[in-house]
Amino acid sequence: MIYVVIQFSCIVYLIFNTQPDQLNWLEYFLLSIAGFIGSIAVINMKFSNLTITPTLKNNHQLRTHGIYQFIRHPMYTSVLLSCLAFTLSNPHWMAQLMMLILLINLILKSNFEEKLLLKHFKEYSEYRQKTGLFLPFL
Repeated sequence: MIYVVIQFSCIVYLIFNTQPDQLNWLEYFLLSIAGFIGSIAVINMKFSNLTITPTLKNNHQLRTHGIYQFIRHPMYTSVLLSCLAFTLSNPHWMAQLMMLILLINLILKSNFEEKLLLKHFKEYSEYRQKTGLFLPFL
């Protein structure tokens, strides 16, 4: 799917163009928060539900506990925070463009995924109103 290709292209660009000598406490803090959120999301989601494409498995289960009670897409939050840290270390305009493309792509990808979830889970609409897309309460 095109969303996945764009997502991984941006991530790879940002990782390989990170300026390690430019990382400071803010970037390390963002990376730490991203790692924490991503780890909690994987633990809460269970490996059987994980997929890189926005599709539902036959036995897909809606997770609304743990970090998912606050954020609907914590894995995307983790990716965005990590990539923001990489972007902040690189002042080149191309890094900022890749970050913007990644953000737009993840918004579009999450919207596509949410349409699938709305069709599959009748309770998703109510869950969606109570949680933030990438950040709690937003």
